Amino acid sequence: MSSIKTTFAGVGAAVGSSVALLLGGMTPVANADPATPLPIDALQAPGLSAVQGIGPAIQQAAADPTNAASTLMAAAAVFAGNSAAPPDSRNVATAVNQFVTHVPAPGAVPGAEAHLPAGVDPAHALGPAPEAAPLAAPIPQAAPAPAAVPAPVPAPPAPAPAPDAGAPAPAAAPAFGPDTPPTQDFLYPSISNGCLVDGGNVFATAISVAGPAKIPAPGPAAGQTAYVFTAIGTPAPAAEQKLPLNVTWVNLTTGKSGSATLKPRSDINPNGPTTLTAIADTGSGSIISTIFGQVTTVEKQCQFMPTIGSTVVP
Repeated sequence: MSSIKTTFAGVGAAVGSSVALLLGGMTPVANADPATPLPIDALQAPGLSAVQGIGPAIQQAAADPTNAASTLMAAAAVFAGNSAAPPDSRNVATAVNQFVTHVPAPGAVPGAEAHLPAGVDPAHALGPAPEAAPLAAPIPQAAPAPAAVPAPVPAPPAPAPAPDAGAPAPAAAPAFGPDTPPTQDFLYPSISNGCLVDGGNVFATAISVAGPAKIPAPGPAAGQTAYVFTAIGTPAPAAEQKLPLNVTWVNLTTGKSGSATLKPRSDINPNGPTTLTAIADTGSGSIISTIFGQVTTVEKQCQFMPTIGSTVVP
């Protein structure tokens, strides 16, 4: 939600520096770029304006991490306080502003307690640590009660009806084991206009996974963040991604920043929908990210609007 979401000789000027950095060494392919899609309006994606405004601010913050907080707060303020902006755009901006302006508790270890406000004990992360209960006053001894009159014995209950042999058994509760990784959804879906072979639009979801975790393969290690981008309803990804889908991130706790290119894996949705992943060495802390760029399926070349997300890495 976090500016969203021709030949190769002139691709640097046409696509921008983030794309040009990833094209070194690629074999030129004529007509690699798709035709310019029709614009996506506010009815299709009411939060798009905020993502288009804040996405580039994340890239700017990555280039100047020391001023990342002020850069992002200024970009979010344009929408958060604008009554004329669509509600979805205001919600996106407010979420970004709250994430950026959060102040950790004094003495918090960077990354370990990045999002615990003052007064919240890490052992009780769902709320403040309970205060010690005051000593109870001594209870006066009650007078002996009179002898109780025996109550009549109730009649035995009627036997319960036998269960219907044809009735389905109740569904078992989902088993979430201790190794289930916490995934963190991006704030807003991305969208590509005309990405399907019939000209239809495609929405894409993005999630982040804080390491250590086993998914997505090969799994992010401690201090790493994995990103998963899925273009819903698309066929399999092309073996060669003609233009990149990038993630740019800023660690607001440590001031570290960087970028990575998401790529398909043969063991993740090989038959579709097109799914691209990346693992970045973000370090522990509060990470804000933007994913932007293009995806190549076996049918189409798709330009996706940027999306933005926040991640807490322990």
